[in-house]
Amino acid sequence: MKITLLGIVALGLVAVGCSTTHLPKGARLVGGGLKVSYEAPTDGTAILIERTSGRIVATESLQEGRDFEFGPNQSGCSAVIFSMFAATNAQDTGEFAQVPTNTVFELYFVPDPAKKE
Repeated sequence: MKITLLGIVALGLVAVGCSTTHLPKGARLVGGGLKVSYEAPTDGTAILIERTSGRIVATESLQEGRDFEFGPNQSGCSAVIFSMFAATNAQDTGEFAQVPTNTVFELYFVPDPAKKE
């Protein structure tokens, strides 16, 4: 699983917060929790948000049948999680930041519009 640079940039741009009303039209809630796994039924975009803060955590374009994976033990995910919660849980020892108990990750999927042939 690859966290896109766009997702990290989006996280920085929306640091002041957003709500699910700012999701693209057609976005469907398809998963959630601290560890998220989803297989795209069609081409589209996965958008992971942290519901409590409203921040976008990651976005990824997916082709039909491809997986979106996010969790504390996934490659690249721990750095994203640490950057989100380091202000309250920073450790100089380089340890992984603990996720606050009110953290709720939600995964939305936006199918690509039908392609004209």
